[in-house]
Amino acid sequence: MEIEDYWSGLLLLSEAIKNSEETIDYCFLQLGAEPEVRINHLPVPVKGSLLLMIITNPELEIMHEQASIFKLDAFSVQLVQNMGLPDDVLNFINAYLPYCFLSLRARQMQRAVAISHFAQTLDGKIATLSGDSKWIGNQENLTHAHRMRALTDSILIGANTLNYDQPALTVRLVEGKNPQRIVICSSDADFSSLQKQCKDDVIIVGTCEDPQIPQTEFFAFKANANGRVDCHELLRFLFKRGIYSVYIEGGATTTSGFVEERATDIVQLHISPLIFGSGINSFSLPQIAQVEEAIHFDSFFFRPMGDTFMFVGAMNIPKHG
Repeated sequence: MEIEDYWSGLLLLSEAIKNSEETIDYCFLQLGAEPEVRINHLPVPVKGSLLLMIITNPELEIMHEQASIFKLDAFSVQLVQNMGLPDDVLNFINAYLPYCFLSLRARQMQRAVAISHFAQTLDGKIATLSGDSKWIGNQENLTHAHRMRALTDSILIGANTLNYDQPALTVRLVEGKNPQRIVICSSDADFSSLQKQCKDDVIIVGTCEDPQIPQTEFFAFKANANGRVDCHELLRFLFKRGIYSVYIEGGATTTSGFVEERATDIVQLHISPLIFGSGINSFSLPQIAQVEEAIHFDSFFFRPMGDTFMFVGAMNIPKHG
């Protein structure tokens, strides 16, 4: 079985979790000629297929002699039983299986789950002063970003990123649906790249008046004390629209706003072996005087990403139940 077969199974699992109205204690993903997801029920094993069991209720004691078993722990999974999965497959499953359950976490928190992603240099720059940011990350990071886009319901950027990068914000490098595209901006942003690559409407949120841009749907928000869209209010708004997760791809102002308001759940930082010495910082936050005032993570780990690595940190771990 190839990695892309596992990927197709994870997409199927993510969709099943999102569409389920049950309280989910455990589920099975059966991979093979006819992939299948069973929630709170044992599957009928098919000869030649491979079974993954994911336990979402931490108090549940259940085993299956034919399945590789994982326990979901907030935004990570723990391997309980391995029925022959090789290391590269385990690494792949560990990387993406937790994100199949974002809708479950969103329902617990009654707001969309927010995940931010940057590729940055060793000195913390995400672009040169002229705005050039292409190929700070490697090809593996780019593929990772497209997998995350496919596993999340929406992707969000700010106006500066839209104007500088002119992205499409679609899923092109892997199998998967395009996420709902969201831009926080005012009327001076250039939406041509989004409109050229995909005919789906773009959601605009802002504190301004409706910029009246074709192929967009505008939603006005009251400005918070910093004059920006309140990030928590935005996440609750998305949840009510059935958008359970948002992948934030910058830029620094947009991401920093979410981090400053403690509205980011997971931070993914791809570290590139480059030093700019000048440029645009990853984060722009209020000045602090003591190290203890720095933002800390509830949990974190480092994951290999091609010839470099990615920092993954959880900031708001939800309680079970």
